[in-house]
Amino acid sequence: MGPYNYDCPASILDLLGPPANDYAVNWREHCRQRLALTSRRKPRPGDTLVLPETLTFTDGVAERSFRVAQSGKKTALRRMSDGIGVRISGLMTRAWTIVPAPLAPAAT
Repeated sequence: MGPYNYDCPASILDLLGPPANDYAVNWREHCRQRLALTSRRKPRPGDTLVLPETLTFTDGVAERSFRVAQSGKKTALRRMSDGIGVRISGLMTRAWTIVPAPLAPAAT
């Protein structure tokens, strides 16, 4: 038995001595991977967020690309296919890429 959560902060991981066994090595590696995912830039309104895998929602629609929008003070995701707002659990701990919003042409 040992820890099964991988949310140890980097400041604590940096203080630990050499791992005593393979389990400790794997746990620290998972913690570092989670830190890499959660420290990425957050998606901004206008960006397109692309998941490596397709998600199927409760209405049966499968999608892997989402438009990032502003909904009041909150950031929301909308499916690219139909514009319906969706929630994706654990978004910051999932793998995804951001396609930045196109820049507006400069005024002359």
